[in-house]
Amino acid sequence: MKLGMIIRPQPEEFDHLKKLGLDFAELDFNPTQYFGMPIEQIREVVPQLKEASQRTGIEVGAVGRWASHLLNEDGSVNEEEWNNVREIIKAGKELGAKHYLCSVAYVPQLTYYKNITAAIAALKMIVAEAEQAGMKTCLVNCIMGGNYITTPEQWKLVLDEVPGLYLKYDPSHSFVHGGDKGAYLREAFEWGDRFGYVHIKGVVQLGDSNEPFMWKLRDLCQQHPEMEEVLMHQIMPQVNHYDNPPAGIDSINWRAFFGILYKHGYDGYLSIEPHSRTWQGEKGEWGVEYTIRYIRDLMFNPSEK
Repeated sequence: MKLGMIIRPQPEEFDHLKKLGLDFAELDFNPTQYFGMPIEQIREVVPQLKEASQRTGIEVGAVGRWASHLLNEDGSVNEEEWNNVREIIKAGKELGAKHYLCSVAYVPQLTYYKNITAAIAALKMIVAEAEQAGMKTCLVNCIMGGNYITTPEQWKLVLDEVPGLYLKYDPSHSFVHGGDKGAYLREAFEWGDRFGYVHIKGVVQLGDSNEPFMWKLRDLCQQHPEMEEVLMHQIMPQVNHYDNPPAGIDSINWRAFFGILYKHGYDGYLSIEPHSRTWQGEKGEWGVEYTIRYIRDLMFNPSEK
């Protein structure tokens, strides 16, 4: 197994990973409305990222483009976004990435059946493009940006229809539909042989998840910026029974989860995702270092004694 972390697309981030003793970087080039950057800027920074990777010896384990609205209202592929996806895959090839992480957003104008069939067609295109670039395609299980292929209900319809497609699995996302205990142990048991990449992110949650509501609230703010003060600064703070603390001081039974990974013979990449406003600055750095120690203790590497 290898342990790495999501980073910002900045060369100095590779130096930080080396200081932490991590093995790889994950770079997610999402659309600008979902914490990403314009394609033109990505093109400009890729050579700098490549140099930093080579200089530090920190490989790029994955590139991704989440929250991709790849489908038009009629279910056809949006050419502009498809070109963006191809640009990210091209960047991944240049950086030597091993995985491409993706999602396909739900189209409200289509039926569920037509969404699934259109997504299957689009994912086949992505898998073929990524394979030519030497990358394994993994479908994320995060609902950000309208992604809905996040549970076994969709996986059993999609995965077998798209050869070469795997899951980027994050156990914390199973708390969205699995309540405050999550559904990750069952999902890992039943789908662990399809895991191609794993995220490490802690979670604490009281009761059912409000995450779908929060994403809708955020999307509404983007559509109506004049409402942001009320929606984001008055309503959102009232939803206060969820957080993403460092893995190891959260609700997930990481030891049992790793036991299931080993049962399925998983020997791939583990990517830490710091993801909380609570854990910033000095406390956030301590949290990352804690997670590294905690997860390293669960990792079996045959060469180590």
